[in-house]
Order: sequence, then structure tokens, then C-alpha cells
Amino acid sequence: MNKRILSIANFIDINDKLIDVGCDHGYLGIYLIQNNLVSDILLTDISQSALNVAINNINKSHLNIKTLVTDGLNNIDLNKYNTISISGMGTTSIIKILNKLKNNNTINKLVIQSNNDLKLLREEIIKLGYYLDDEITLKENDIFYVICKFIKGNKKLSNDEIKFGLLKKDKIPYYNYLISQNNKILSLLPKDNIKDKQKLESEIIILNKLLEESR
Repeated sequence: MNKRILSIANFIDINDKLIDVGCDHGYLGIYLIQNNLVSDILLTDISQSALNVAINNINKSHLNIKTLVTDGLNNIDLNKYNTISISGMGTTSIIKILNKLKNNNTINKLVIQSNNDLKLLREEIIKLGYYLDDEITLKENDIFYVICKFIKGNKKLSNDEIKFGLLKKDKIPYYNYLISQNNKILSLLPKDNIKDKQKLESEIIILNKLLEESR
């Protein structure tokens, strides 16, 4: 089992009734059921051919796990569930799916791993009435992943937390990576591009501060 899936599973509790949206190979659901880590689970994907991959893996594992072909949260009775996980998608797609929660009162936890634009992800999920409770940051196959756990409720985040996430020791390699990337971009900018240079320099200062505080 890869580190990313194990980290997502770390945010799932035994009392959770989980919808795993875009379940891919079904590995998260299989791991949770095999280890009795979830109360109930539904695995979904957007097409039958995509879902068949998960179904084949479920059958190989000799398990009985509910599956459904659907786009996002369509055709699901959300009142039967209290937790949603989505991973491996872009932020725009994730927010489009989660907008269905605007009039829902039963989903109290979201476990989200987006492939891009984490600042926008945090901003938009906060607007839906959730707060960022915890994050796990890891590197796998030379790619950094940030898994976010949101809980229903209100809790203010600082601007730095919205942009760079919660201050945690496991973010040290990630902060170093962001600093390195910003320095590379900075070195390539034309000298007369003052505005972008100042923005990057400001971000580097903030990231260095976060790096020291997280040690």
C-alpha cells in the first residue's frame, strides 16, 4: 500500500460512513475494510470501465464493498453518509463536486488530496462551512502530496495557513522544495519584472519563517 493511501486512511475513523469519490483502483476502500477501520463505505467512479478496475480488485480480495457509477456525488443519498474522501483530482473538479454539499447537514468530514492550487482548495472548502483540522504532507515518487482533513464548523485560518497549510514538522521538506522552486523562478525573471520579483521574494521570506517555526 502506498504512503498516500495510508495517509488518507489515517484520517478515517471507525464511526465514519464514507463515500470515496473517484475511487480509482479501490485500494483505499479495500484497506479500510480489511483492517476494520470504517463503519460503512461506498466506492464511486465516473464510468463503468473505470469502476471495473476497483470491482476486480475487490473480488480478488474476497470482499463485499458497495460500488456505484456516478459523476461526483450525483445519485447518492448523502443522508446515509458522514464522510467524503476525494484524491488525485484537480481543485476545480473537487470544488465542483463538493458544491453539492451547500444544502447538506450530514457530511461532517472531508479528506481531500488535490493535485494543484491548494490555496484555492482551502478557501473554497472553508466557504462551504468546513475548517482545516489537520494535514499530512508526504513525498512519494518525487511528488509532494498534501492530504487535508476538513471538519464541519468555523475556525479562522491565517493568510499564511490558507496559502501554505498548517504548520507541521512533516512540511519541512515541502517548504524547502517551495523555496527552491521560487528561487529558480526568481533567477529566470527579467530584471524589469519588479512586481513578480517582489511577490516571489516576499513568499520566500514567509516560507523561511515557516520553515524555522516548524523545526
